[in-house]
Amino acid sequence: MKNAGLAAAMFCLAASAGVLFAQEWPERAEGSIPLDVVVTDAAGKPVGGLDRRDFKILDDGKAREAASFAAYDGLHAKADPPVQMILVIDSVNNGFVEMALVREGLMKFLRQHEGRLAQPTTIVHFAASGVEFLSQPSTDGNALAAVVDKIPASLEPRGLDGLSLSMKALSTLVKKEAGEPGRKMLIWLGTGWPTPTVTGPVLTRANERNELTQYRVAVQLAKEMEEGRIALYGGFIGAEFYMRDYLKPGRKDSEIDSRALGLSVLALNSGGHGELPVINGDSAETDILNDFVGEASTFYSLSFDPPRAKRRDEFHELKVEVDKPGLTVRAITGYYNEPEYFRPKQKKQKLIMARQAEEPVVLRPVTVAQLAEIAGRLRTKHDEQAAKEIERLELTERLSSTKLAALSAELPGTRSKNALLAVGDASVFLAPPPNEIPQKTIPEIAEQRQMMSLTVDYLKRIIPRLPDFYANRSTTSFEEIWTPGDKEGLRGPGALHPAGVFKATVYVRGGREVVHADGAEERGLTTRGTFGPILSTAIIDAAHSDSTQWSRWEEGPNGPMAVFRWRVPQTESHYQVAGMGGLGEMSPSAYHGEIGIDPVSGAILRIVLEAEPGPGSSMERADIMVEYGSVAIGGKVYTCPVRSVAYSVGSLKT
Repeated sequence: MKNAGLAAAMFCLAASAGVLFAQEWPERAEGSIPLDVVVTDAAGKPVGGLDRRDFKILDDGKAREAASFAAYDGLHAKADPPVQMILVIDSVNNGFVEMALVREGLMKFLRQHEGRLAQPTTIVHFAASGVEFLSQPSTDGNALAAVVDKIPASLEPRGLDGLSLSMKALSTLVKKEAGEPGRKMLIWLGTGWPTPTVTGPVLTRANERNELTQYRVAVQLAKEMEEGRIALYGGFIGAEFYMRDYLKPGRKDSEIDSRALGLSVLALNSGGHGELPVINGDSAETDILNDFVGEASTFYSLSFDPPRAKRRDEFHELKVEVDKPGLTVRAITGYYNEPEYFRPKQKKQKLIMARQAEEPVVLRPVTVAQLAEIAGRLRTKHDEQAAKEIERLELTERLSSTKLAALSAELPGTRSKNALLAVGDASVFLAPPPNEIPQKTIPEIAEQRQMMSLTVDYLKRIIPRLPDFYANRSTTSFEEIWTPGDKEGLRGPGALHPAGVFKATVYVRGGREVVHADGAEERGLTTRGTFGPILSTAIIDAAHSDSTQWSRWEEGPNGPMAVFRWRVPQTESHYQVAGMGGLGEMSPSAYHGEIGIDPVSGAILRIVLEAEPGPGSSMERADIMVEYGSVAIGGKVYTCPVRSVAYSVGSLKT
């Protein structure tokens, strides 16, 4: 069973004594399944000059018509945005000699042609502590080589679970890059990680648990790489012969063991391929990277509409053929099809199935301005009719708290107001409308540091000095649950529907929260730490993150608000997430965050944390947003939470 939960809380307080991160799924072509295809000749060189008629798409052996087609040759037709190359230097699975050769070969590649790179390139370092982005995408090879030169040829760490660490690192990279537009080549330098096999004739419960986890990891990675247009490169170039038994993705957990998670296997299944082992020398490393550059410039992009899926994660074997002799074609080897209502958000309309009806419902993407026009038109309609129309909307921009209140006041009744609340709250993790972004100059680095310094001082001054107080919290919960249906698969969800309004009194004593329910206990999605702890958690993590950087200006409650963003790996995180329905222990999760501050006082006005659940997690999403405002407590004015929204998606055990 899968559950999506949304909870919005409003606070009324009394005395008792930037980076905005908006993740969108990449925009696809006309079809729902994108295919980036590389065609090579007998010498392994990319082949251009083909057209749509030369390609044949086979989905489980059945021909599918291409819904879109584009050919790129790097000269007359270039990909826009350009193909990104992400180079991963692996200090976990490579030894001292291998690391030295990787570094030397990579620096030779970066410095050739006077340091002018053909594709935007990013350098990533994978160590036992996690992945670290050492650069932004750049075509300045000399600058990137200087970054690589600072990485020591360290000894391979001992006593670590290389497979688990590598899967977490790969998942982190895929999740981050999947949110970026265009095609990406994720190049893992080295032969990869160990993949232990099951020993003994008896399959134990531990083996079964491992199979299920490995299956979930394989499915998750395959879906995210397909949706994000990510091809993985790395491992042993002869993997297609030596590991052919593991190249076909599993249709169920019993068909997968750890060898299916090998770097070479994942690379070939993603449309990429292996590289020469690094022990062949640094010149081999340089040569193979030059070959990869050729595949970044000469390739084909197609898409096709998949058949209607009957159940979640329905595996389809995929093959792309070219009707010309002597050519090799590489693309993803399979995909996991989903019923329409499970597919990721796209910028085009998406279909879902209504909860109480069988006819398809179109979710209509709208801007904030369009939503305002619709709300104005619905003021004279019947409440139920207005609610049904609003439920079919999906915002493409963030609806501010002020506009949410104004539009809600125009609607005819409770049902339509709740429908608007669900649509508006689901948008709080998106970017604001362009007209709400001030056209101000980006502050200099020194000014940015001064702002963050003011924020740290603000926390030191304000949080310890908050008086003991209580807050009346009113939480409106929404749920969307998918449950097993008949033999045709899962019954489709409708819009988020109210699961209840829950009242509680939150007592804050010495910075600690104690919640007393005023009536029924909250069920489903719950959050902790809104008053104070979430701020300390985020600032501590951000202070230990090298990724904190400027995002943009936004309109704040009293003028421009400076917005910063950062990302925290799981090893440094204090943001804890449990499974849906409270299943499992609270555990730290990697996440990315944003913080909006008053540039003059350093006061925190808005904060967002968006989790990055690890491989095999029952959670797909666990995000929270908190807005702060001025509140009078005991005759003094303090900045306190006034609204929060939490959104989670995950699987429940059945």
